[in-house]
Amino acid sequence: MDFHKEIRYSFLGGFTILIIESVIWILAGLLGDLISFKIGVLIIIIGGMLFYPLGLLMQIILKRPKVKKENNINGLFTQIGLMIPLSFPLIFMLTKENINLFFPALTIIIGIHYLPFVYAYKMNSYWILAVILVIGGSYFGFMLPENFGICAYYTGTVLFIFSIINLLIVKKEIKQQDL
Repeated sequence: MDFHKEIRYSFLGGFTILIIESVIWILAGLLGDLISFKIGVLIIIIGGMLFYPLGLLMQIILKRPKVKKENNINGLFTQIGLMIPLSFPLIFMLTKENINLFFPALTIIIGIHYLPFVYAYKMNSYWILAVILVIGGSYFGFMLPENFGICAYYTGTVLFIFSIINLLIVKKEIKQQDL
């Protein structure tokens, strides 16, 4: 089995992580709107540290095969994952004057961070996901800068949709391989 296919099959095209990430984004927007923007920011930062471990737990629950240690693509995810927390100083500088730009700025960074997933998973759906997130973050940042949570709802919804799309793509691929 090639390394890309192993990653794709093990993570179901990223389904296990995207679905968890989508829920955390929506929750962060909701609590940010209903309670305070600080809670929303805190939820996405703490939740961001939990996407991957919760995704791995979900893989165990779904009885997905583990990625073999010799698969060096798995190490790429650690490097990709570090892009997000390393971008927080930039996001905080950008949002110093308008905290409502937090989610749009983070959405743009998240979109950019999905570009290497095209290579890791060998799935073109990640090109589309990246572009949709960057365009959406830009739109909400420029056109609706007075609304805190709307971009979080948007991002969560987009991530949810792509979790299902990627799951269906991989399930179809697995089914065709079994024939």
